[in-house]
Amino acid sequence: MKRVVFSILLFTSSLFALNNWQEGLIWQNEFNDGIQVANYKKKPIFLFLDSRTCFYCPKLKAEVLSHPKFQEKIKKYFTPVYLDNSTDYDSDVANTGQVPARLSLSMTPAIYFMGPNEEMLSRRGKKHMIIYGMWNLEQMLEWMDDAIKKFEKLYGEKYDFKK
Repeated sequence: MKRVVFSILLFTSSLFALNNWQEGLIWQNEFNDGIQVANYKKKPIFLFLDSRTCFYCPKLKAEVLSHPKFQEKIKKYFTPVYLDNSTDYDSDVANTGQVPARLSLSMTPAIYFMGPNEEMLSRRGKKHMIIYGMWNLEQMLEWMDDAIKKFEKLYGEKYDFKK
């Protein structure tokens, strides 16, 4: 009986987390709006690409994107943008904007870190700062720190977003 109750609690808490990953954050659902907000707020962009058929997207939302540490950091340092990377009948563009063709990827979840003028923020040893797949909170926070450092290098005092 204890296992059944525990399983029910675990299931309902994961559903709660799935529904609350966006609460408290103002996610832009159109790419061009995200660019405008990022320029206005002088912050880098955290672009999350989702797909209705993605197995790991709900898991990433529940375990990482809904975590208070993640939400605190994204509120302070980033402009969050959430777009649908699905195609054809799988698309959910009624709830999210569609990914521009130049940023569309074959795999989700995917996260871009970019400046407000679409400049890519590079990751250690990589050409672009694109994160594919499911990662844990600690790794995500580390990548966010890397993006913040790169953004500061590019913009310096021009974009003092740590005020």
